[in-house]
Amino acid sequence: MKLTSLSPSTVTRCVNELINENYVVEVGTSEQNGKVGRKAISIKINPQSFQTLIVDVGAYNTNYAIGYADGTIEKLESSSTPEDFQEVLNEVDSLLRFYKNIEVVSFSIPGMVDVENDTILFVPSRGWKNIKIEISGKVVYADNEANLAMIAEAFQREEVRKSKCSVFVTVREGFGTGLWINGQIFRGPSFTAGEFGHTTINLYSDRVCQCGNNGCIDTYIPVSYVFGKQPRNIQKYFDEDWESSKKISEYIELLSRALANVVNSINPEYLIVGGELSGLNEAFYKFIEAKVKEHALEHAGKILKVLPPTFSNDTYLYGALYATIEDYFIPNVISKIK
Repeated sequence: MKLTSLSPSTVTRCVNELINENYVVEVGTSEQNGKVGRKAISIKINPQSFQTLIVDVGAYNTNYAIGYADGTIEKLESSSTPEDFQEVLNEVDSLLRFYKNIEVVSFSIPGMVDVENDTILFVPSRGWKNIKIEISGKVVYADNEANLAMIAEAFQREEVRKSKCSVFVTVREGFGTGLWINGQIFRGPSFTAGEFGHTTINLYSDRVCQCGNNGCIDTYIPVSYVFGKQPRNIQKYFDEDWESSKKISEYIELLSRALANVVNSINPEYLIVGGELSGLNEAFYKFIEAKVKEHALEHAGKILKVLPPTFSNDTYLYGALYATIEDYFIPNVISKIK
């Protein structure tokens, strides 16, 4: 009541409506520290009141999960990412025949996405272009994986959510960034903001990027260059004396300079380094922070903090769920309560 400024009777009415609609359920009464009067009823979100099928399309593997109204997920299966996006949709159709209560299908895409028209604009690793995602009888939500990861961090971390500028960097088979600016995701008018992986780091490079240019960051940063194709456990490389490894030191030097470009460009307060580099030991992120500050502008680096992701795994699954809850589930609940 203090947060909403609503009267006790209005709050009671709204809660009763939520219970009647099965959005929340009673879980008993709570003690009131000896106060006189009726004991308060404890309630919680009914996880079954909303379900979404989540599809995290990665460079190598595609992961499927069910997301629930209370922010939890149930992982289903993982399979190799196909060359043809239609095969992903075929698998979605198969899962929907089994999971009957799905309202929304949420996609995490490793590329540029028109979120207003549910259209994949460009996925460099697969060459997918201008694909309208349509699933009969279902609402579709799709966004870039780094944007979804940034949404997950904003949900989980108050300091990030309240920051003027924070960035999630996803390092997989590319270098993508989700931009949190003034309390919301910034996608740009053409939905291509944050594509720092397609900035040039070597003008004279013979490495041709999938975007068509030479010497993009994306041609230097993929983890497969150091850890091999489909790396299973990058953590093991950092449990050893990784600072003395020439190969890893060279990779970190490239990574830190790419990150410094981001810091110099948009001046974030928080830089969250994730993707395949999630779940590493704390020393790694502190080392990266120091290296980035070496290359960043003095005043940009002064306020910078490099953080590990909240989730060691499944960041994109949670991000897709949180985004769908915020953009679809909550507005629907509010409209019914009104």
